[in-house]
Amino acid sequence: MGIGGKLQDKPVIRRFAAATFLVLFLAFAFASTFHSSKTAGRSDAALLPCIAPQRAGDSPAALFADRSRFDCQRPAHEWRSGNFWVLYDLPPGNAHDGPRELQFVPQWQRSLTFFVLGADGIVSARRFADEDMGAAMGIGPVAAVALETEQSRARALIVRVDGALNSGGLLGDAGIFTHETRDQRELLATAVYAAFAGLGLGLLCFNIVLWLTIRERFQFTYCLSLVAMLAYTWANCGAMGLQFPLIPDSIRQGTCYVMLAFVGALALQFCTDFIERDKLPARLRIFARNVGAGCILAALAVVLAPEDWRWLADRAYVASFVPLPPTVVAIIAVALRRGSISARYLAAAWLAPIAVAILRIAHAFHIIDYGLVVQYAMVGAMSLEALLSSLAMSYRIKRITDERDRALADEQAARYLANIDSLTGLLNRRALLEQVVLWESPEPLRLLLVDVDRFKLVNDTYGHLVGDEVLRGVADVLARRADLRASVARLGGEEFALIGTESELTPGIALGILADLRARPVAQGVQVSVSIGMAEGLVRSEAEWRQLYHHADAALYRAKEEGRNRAVAHGRPLDPLEPVPATMVA
Repeated sequence: MGIGGKLQDKPVIRRFAAATFLVLFLAFAFASTFHSSKTAGRSDAALLPCIAPQRAGDSPAALFADRSRFDCQRPAHEWRSGNFWVLYDLPPGNAHDGPRELQFVPQWQRSLTFFVLGADGIVSARRFADEDMGAAMGIGPVAAVALETEQSRARALIVRVDGALNSGGLLGDAGIFTHETRDQRELLATAVYAAFAGLGLGLLCFNIVLWLTIRERFQFTYCLSLVAMLAYTWANCGAMGLQFPLIPDSIRQGTCYVMLAFVGALALQFCTDFIERDKLPARLRIFARNVGAGCILAALAVVLAPEDWRWLADRAYVASFVPLPPTVVAIIAVALRRGSISARYLAAAWLAPIAVAILRIAHAFHIIDYGLVVQYAMVGAMSLEALLSSLAMSYRIKRITDERDRALADEQAARYLANIDSLTGLLNRRALLEQVVLWESPEPLRLLLVDVDRFKLVNDTYGHLVGDEVLRGVADVLARRADLRASVARLGGEEFALIGTESELTPGIALGILADLRARPVAQGVQVSVSIGMAEGLVRSEAEWRQLYHHADAALYRAKEEGRNRAVAHGRPLDPLEPVPATMVA
């Protein structure tokens, strides 16, 4: 690319960078604003957790009585992994609102035991092992645990958390809800996730059909990324727990880790596959693949690591996503600088996903809190990316098909030119042979070899330009006499051939050719005659073609010996009294 082309690309890169930072700024501003007012107008109340590590001999009754052990200021993630007690003081609530329940986003733990202190001072307990959590799951993903009945109101709650990974907290986004509010939240979540599932499945089916037709690599990568997005959403939204309530929640959590890693890795792979191959350096492609592979390996490490090492594996997993947004930005920026048209459409499709990926990374590093923005932004970004990427692929596919159509047209034109004699416009020897052999006619064919008499004398007397005009004139007579009933070719020099079935290429056509050439000059007052040799036979292979050609050539040789300007058939004389069609020249 010239200097001018590079200078023209700089404004595009600047606009893309500016748009990226603007989207990031708006996303952080909206997340902060939403977090500061997320309890406004709702019938639930967020709960402040007070945390204490478990000790031998601890009992819920003693902990309810003596709360000095609990730390209400230190964030949950700073306690790292282990076994904990979590104390929540419950708001009084209104009696007319009905029984309340605790809703929270399940985290990775071995078991949860809920101890509820009622207004009457009685402590009730309910335990959920890892394999029991599916029974408490709803769409969101949230789990709900009933705290009270109409007769028994709850004052405080202590949750015993055993084997907590505690990378994102012990009980995520815990709050007290009424049944009505819970149904509203679950209805919203169901609508959001169902909309994404419908969009994803529709795009997947559509693009699989396109891939089976066009077979471009980026289409296959896109379909795999859609599968990973759908699998991640299925596990993350709680549908997996609802469909298979007996599956341990740790398997659902592990599925989320692995599928999200595949989403990131396939996103990078799609970017490198989608952009034209000559617009990205090989090192950047390899780096992008290594970043994606690192995400997948880190996810597998979290799933397979022993419990004591899982927290470190989780931090490595979060860190593996940090290079992903800048790598996507680098891929698009480099491709734009090199003049990639596809990168412009990719930039439009990936602005929102880049911003949301940074939001999720910021949440994983506890820079921003969990909330509906973080929860639904991922689904919204995946929906937008899937739709816009599909539209970008439609444009790219159109360009590919246009290029293929042009290449096919050029190939057909080249093939046509390779089969045609440039002087006369007739078939050449090779094209005639291919056509006859591929024909595999079930009935005998007739071959006429036509040779211009004393053509060397014409060239010597009138020059080669007039000789060329004579050849074109003879070719015109042959083509007119054969009409479309036979193939006509120039074999080379002054020799021509006509081939067709016996009903198409009658002896009368040979006599008609002689009559036409005798009737008038063919070029600039030059009149010529021809000798014709004719033979018949089956042609089902190249060997049978050679035999037929040999017989016709022998007949042509006889015509030359007998004085030229005549037609001779192999094996029998050609009756000159056969009816000759009317001459085709005036």
